Amino acid sequence: MLRFFSWLVSCAILVLLTSCSNFDQEFTVQSANSTVEVYTDGTAFVSEVFDIAVKRADNYGGVYVDIPQRFTDASGGVHWRDLELAAARRDGRDEYYSRENNVPGYSIYIGAEHCKDCPANLPTGLTKIQIAYWLGRLVRQESDREVLFLPAYMGRVHGQGAKKTLTLKLPPGGTLRPSQQDRAAAYDIMRSAPNEISVSIPAGSGDRVLPDIEIEYPAGTFVIVTSGKRVQWWLSDHFLPFLSILGPLIAGLVAILKLRPSWFVPAPLITVDTKVTQSISPALAAYLFRNWKADAAKAAFMASVCHLAVKRTLRISSLGEDAEASNLLAKQDRRKSKAGRAKWYDLPAATRLVFGGIAKGPSAGDRRRVKNARPDVRDELHRTVTEEYQKIRGKDRWSLAAAASILALGIAVAHFSGLLIFSTAICGILLVLLIVVTMFRHPEQFPVATGTSEQFKQAAFLFVGLPAIVIAALSYIGTTEVISEQHPYLVAILLHIVGIIVVLAVLRMPTSKQRQMRNNIRSLHRYFHGEIDGPPMSIECYEHHLPFAVALGVEQRWTERFNLWRESEKMDAYAPDWRISS
Repeated sequence: MLRFFSWLVSCAILVLLTSCSNFDQEFTVQSANSTVEVYTDGTAFVSEVFDIAVKRADNYGGVYVDIPQRFTDASGGVHWRDLELAAARRDGRDEYYSRENNVPGYSIYIGAEHCKDCPANLPTGLTKIQIAYWLGRLVRQESDREVLFLPAYMGRVHGQGAKKTLTLKLPPGGTLRPSQQDRAAAYDIMRSAPNEISVSIPAGSGDRVLPDIEIEYPAGTFVIVTSGKRVQWWLSDHFLPFLSILGPLIAGLVAILKLRPSWFVPAPLITVDTKVTQSISPALAAYLFRNWKADAAKAAFMASVCHLAVKRTLRISSLGEDAEASNLLAKQDRRKSKAGRAKWYDLPAATRLVFGGIAKGPSAGDRRRVKNARPDVRDELHRTVTEEYQKIRGKDRWSLAAAASILALGIAVAHFSGLLIFSTAICGILLVLLIVVTMFRHPEQFPVATGTSEQFKQAAFLFVGLPAIVIAALSYIGTTEVISEQHPYLVAILLHIVGIIVVLAVLRMPTSKQRQMRNNIRSLHRYFHGEIDGPPMSIECYEHHLPFAVALGVEQRWTERFNLWRESEKMDAYAPDWRISS
């Protein structure tokens, strides 16, 4: 026998609510009457009338009528009844109405939308609320019979124990099925006409669970359902569950595809890849080797200075912090001379940035102290290196599209399940927590305001704005009831939020190309120590790799290897033209 969940069996079609939770204080349901006219195509036209006693002069100006549409059969299958609103009236006149989604179906608000103390309050005394709508999918097939199933309409009306009556106008030829429960204790049924049944539900407790009404007909009484209609019904039955699982599935797929290359640990290199020093700047090598820590800035700067020297763009006195630079390649030489332009634009952006910082510094004759330029270019150097690293990564459009898709699916699930504001409140709390955690972990991203006005705005945001958001969100969550049918979809929404976090976290993870580059930098470090093979030593090899040795902090070891090679080759003293002679 077809059974609804307790909310649908007892609530069936109508549950009157208010826009807030003060219905019992402002209204009383005195009686409820319903007329259901069933047609041979399996649909029904429903007209509901409620006698509402308005107790307070100040009220919310309207009531909610909940119309359940989702139901569960005896086998556990979830189905969806079609609904089309026909009219909403108050005291016989058309009234303003709006619809909101929830898991069971729709919440129809009848009355002017306003807040308390607004002029649209309902007048005290008795008022009639009427709503009319079409229902579909009220017939199911059972072997050689067709069963018209009608839930126990008006089993309760917002917890009110008011008297309810129901009139069923049916096609001829139906036989009332006996209920498995004691129907006499629940409501009275009588046939008032050959094709009309009257149901009387006496006043009682609001949470009564009433049996369904099922009427059996011979096969062929109702219009045969086409295959296309069955497919449409199946899609509507599984639409919201499908949306609920699609977002987490997308997040899991993105995580698997992104993490899959890291499952396979590559074998350690036995020789250094010479292309790594030709494809990245020494500054980026410094940051990669030190895992983007703060101490990488100094090494990146000095590696860029050394790179300028070995490229003959300037001359330096030493590789130490107190080095001086001279004979800078003039700007006019870079513009007029083809060789100068080629030499200049062949340098990485980070290296050119350091050159510009040194050139702007104060000079004593033709010499400039290198360290004077470091504070001025430190932040810009970090940004330039980051851009270079991102170019190597490329634009991950698939992950961004996946995050946007999961967000859209999560919003859709929240909208159709009636949890949009509830989910927004949860996201607000998570956002505040993210801001607080980021402030403690990365205080450099939140610079301290200097002016009085900016300090006031910052303090207001931290000590007033953020707590206000949390208090408002917690207040809404604490005062809003999530019904049992919404619990699975609330879990699905939380999984969508987790999915977005996972995709964004994966988006920040290095790509396979970036991981390979980091491994090559570590191999280069081993090469400088002589642990693995690499390019044969020569003056060109030494000068080419010297900026990377400075970036990795092993320039002394690399120079020692060069000197040993030079002695073994019985070469004269090495006096490069990019060094300032004493």
